[in-house]
Amino acid sequence: MTSIVRKSVRNPEMVKDLTQEIFIRAYLNYDYYTEDNRIQAWLAVIARNKLKDYYKSEKYQNSYIAFSPLDESTDTMPESPEAIVMQKDFTDRIIAIINTLPPKQRDVIMYSYFYDYSENEIAKMQNISVGTVKSAKHYGLEKVKKLITENNLIIGKANNMNKLNKQEAYSLLYQYAKNQISNEDKTAIEEYIKTDEEAANIASALKQLYPKLTYARDDETTHYNISIPLNNGDRILFSNISYHMENYKEMNEYLEKYGGHTPPDGHWFESGSSLNPANAVFDNEGNRLEMNIWYPPEENKNHHRANVKRMKKIFYPVHWICMVYYTTGKTAEFLGYYDKVKEAPNLYKAITMNYFGNNTTVKSALYLTLPEKSGNIRMIRGNGVIDCGKYKFIYADRYVMGEEGIFAECTFNM
Repeated sequence: MTSIVRKSVRNPEMVKDLTQEIFIRAYLNYDYYTEDNRIQAWLAVIARNKLKDYYKSEKYQNSYIAFSPLDESTDTMPESPEAIVMQKDFTDRIIAIINTLPPKQRDVIMYSYFYDYSENEIAKMQNISVGTVKSAKHYGLEKVKKLITENNLIIGKANNMNKLNKQEAYSLLYQYAKNQISNEDKTAIEEYIKTDEEAANIASALKQLYPKLTYARDDETTHYNISIPLNNGDRILFSNISYHMENYKEMNEYLEKYGGHTPPDGHWFESGSSLNPANAVFDNEGNRLEMNIWYPPEENKNHHRANVKRMKKIFYPVHWICMVYYTTGKTAEFLGYYDKVKEAPNLYKAITMNYFGNNTTVKSALYLTLPEKSGNIRMIRGNGVIDCGKYKFIYADRYVMGEEGIFAECTFNM
């Protein structure tokens, strides 16, 4: 793709910017690509349209450009762009990056690049000025480009596809601990934890914790969260819920017929959260699920809904949905945290909580890691402590009904 842009643009920095914008547009519209084995031609069309827009822009008029007509042939296109675009996992990474933007920037970029709305149309839909749309689009796209670079997702470096950044790696730790992971992801995470002692310790603790978990009957619902505060102040949350699938045969027939896509209005495995959309979602075997994300206008502006858009299969008798949230900065208490008690030296307090928010009875559990050096742990609420080597988990595990909450809380010395 870079070679195609260079035929029309000679400014190296502009070539880089345009190439990234072309690929972002391709990633965001990948679900609309339907012509097998013609992906190079499809990319060329996107490139031509983007370059036409560029030639009309003020940026083009004010720069030093050597222009030559774009070759209609795609025979000279290198192999690596095709390999990159075909990696659907890469598309998910770009979407995840966009979902970390402030809501206004995120919405403008999605409407612009995914739905192809004009700036005037977006302004009317969002009830904001065209100038605000342009500003949100500009700064949002700059942040996306910056995050692409920081996360080693620079276009044209196909070998980076197998290198995980921190959020991607930590999102895989529980799947790795359960041995419910694809071979590709397993290879990547094993390479990563060689260079990150904290990740290796978390994986080891999760391997010890997993066999000690208990579950409801197959015809009941089990929900549990594992919360892990990280050394840098970030948090990782593994949120897991089971579904009893009586009609799994009919659902699998539908998936087979429509290439893994769920019904457009089916809302399979729908859930809601006030967090940013999950970094990754997995099934029983560690297959990644594609999600629909939307923000209902009648709900809190930071509260989103999600349902499965595409998946491999339905498992019987129990289908698990395993969501991973990597969060930064200050977060809600239900993610779990521990903090120093100001009034007492060397005393810390830890708490995690959850309200399932459903009218049915659910077997709910919470697990929160404490530091390796924690001692003299005194439970305030919850069941107790599970020692898993480098980490100890305080936990609460019981059946809850309706809006009833569940809490794990303690104090400890360190």
